[in-house]
This record gives sequence, C-alpha cells and structure tokens, in this order.
Amino acid sequence: MYCEDGKVFVEKEDQCMSCKNFKKGVECPLLQALGLGMVSLDGVMYVTNCGFYLENKRHLKLVDHDEEIKDEKNI
Repeated sequence: MYCEDGKVFVEKEDQCMSCKNFKKGVECPLLQALGLGMVSLDGVMYVTNCGFYLENKRHLKLVDHDEEIKDEKNI
C-alpha cells in the first residue's frame, strides 16, 4: 500500500485484496482513516496482519453442463 498525489493504492501483495471490507466498496477503517487524513502513510507499507481483516470466502461450485441442460428442459 502506498500514497501518491493524495490517493491510496493497494497492491496485489497486500492482505486487503482478500478482505471482505475491501471488496464491499472500501468499508475498511484503515483505508477510511487514510482517505480522511486522520493518519498518514509515508513510503510503502505491506499490509499482512491487519486487525480489521475479514476473509472474503468465495463459494463457487462447478456445474456439469449436461446436467444444467436437463434441468432447463424439466422446467
């Protein structure tokens, strides 16, 4: 994470990328504090153990294409 021209940039290595607070429209208290100027960031900081972190679990399921077609015909 780093600041440039008053903007906060989150990098792929930051824990933010898999955080529910970041995925839900930046509801992260840390990013909000940075954006409001309540705290400042000098240089580069890698976010690896954030106290606000909530894991964003994905629930994906593979679907058999033939089974999906059968279900559509039965409707």
